[in-house]
Amino acid sequence: MNAALKPNHSLVTVEKSELDTRIIRKNNIEIGYKIKSGSLSLLSRKLFNVLIFYAQDLRHQEDKDGRWCVQVSKLVKDAVMHSKDYDLLRASLDELQDVRVVRPRISGGVTSEVLIPSYTLDNISHHGNEELERGQKKRGGCLMLWFMLPPELKHQLLDPEQYTRLPIAYMVLLKTIPGFVLYEICRRYVTNPGHITHRDSWQNWWRVLTGSTDKVDIPEYKYAKRDVFKRGLEEINVITDIEIELIEHKIGKVVQDIQFTVRLKKQTNLDIGPAPIDPGLLAKVVGLGISISEAERYSARFNEKEIADTIALLEERMAKTHLEKVESPAAFFKKAIKESWAKSKSIAESAQLKIAEERKIKQQEKVVAKEIEKQEKDLKKQGAFEKFNALSEAEKGSLLQEFEATLAESNKIIFRKSGISSKMLNATFMTWIMEKVD
Repeated sequence: MNAALKPNHSLVTVEKSELDTRIIRKNNIEIGYKIKSGSLSLLSRKLFNVLIFYAQDLRHQEDKDGRWCVQVSKLVKDAVMHSKDYDLLRASLDELQDVRVVRPRISGGVTSEVLIPSYTLDNISHHGNEELERGQKKRGGCLMLWFMLPPELKHQLLDPEQYTRLPIAYMVLLKTIPGFVLYEICRRYVTNPGHITHRDSWQNWWRVLTGSTDKVDIPEYKYAKRDVFKRGLEEINVITDIEIELIEHKIGKVVQDIQFTVRLKKQTNLDIGPAPIDPGLLAKVVGLGISISEAERYSARFNEKEIADTIALLEERMAKTHLEKVESPAAFFKKAIKESWAKSKSIAESAQLKIAEERKIKQQEKVVAKEIEKQEKDLKKQGAFEKFNALSEAEKGSLLQEFEATLAESNKIIFRKSGISSKMLNATFMTWIMEKVD
């Protein structure tokens, strides 16, 4: 990712009284998952935190199967998805059900578990818990989510002894996985006397902050720092309620381990940063055949206009049936946005519009110039004719004989018959007399 979030981005200032004050109490063991298999997108991570919050809030309201029930409209609002297309929600829930994470155990061992063993999305009526037939939502039903947490981890998720307080208001605004995970980890150390995170190899930090399995190759440190550590750090410092700094531990000139200093911001107003990912736009990218995680990376790297313009360019290209069919919309989108095809098209169109406008202006100037020239010439003719009329009859007759001598034989016949009152000869005479008088 090349475009890092800079501190000078426009921020939205929100009074504390307006901020969502809800807190997730997340067990420290659950922070900084190491992925064994599968993947976790940013939306999946946000969604799981919101589900933990609701499980804690509704701890004594489980059904007979040990499931909690939450209104889907609340979930998408709390996870800042804001999309009426629930494909993203279902895809995120599938990720939570499919991914396997490695959790340390109190005894010192580890366990590998999924985050959500099962879930159900279905409609219920507004006046009861009875399920509705498919399609009845339009007649007053409400879409609900039933979910459960791993039974053996239920206690540590609902009533953690050692936990980190994670404000929902900040977590939902983070736009990158490194920023999201690093915020969870660093928030844990806000109350630590040393205000400094644990020290670990930068390779382990990279895997945790990217959610990469052991099978994924690790880049060079300079790229890991640029694309993951620095990017997450800058996002946290701009958007959230804490400020962090990177500490590098070197052997010679080679970085071996890293850790972060953490301090809570002191402020009366809360600058919560730019708006999060537009889920509607994200859904369009996913609809091209791109995974949620990859779509989120594009949303973090490119601004919404670049993404929207590239999708519009793709749709325009696909509509041209006389051209070769676009076999892979996803591949077209990736190449087009990386090489700024939409921007190049916009620049070219702007240049063409500018050229057309300049051509139009020049044509208008020519028309105006010709009109002015015609008016000036008419004035000169009129002036010359007035001078001609002011002459004596003898002088007029002499000039008319001289004019007649310039005419062709056919025109002389007309002149002798009608003189300069002939429409055909009047214009010719006016031009001639103008030059003669001048």
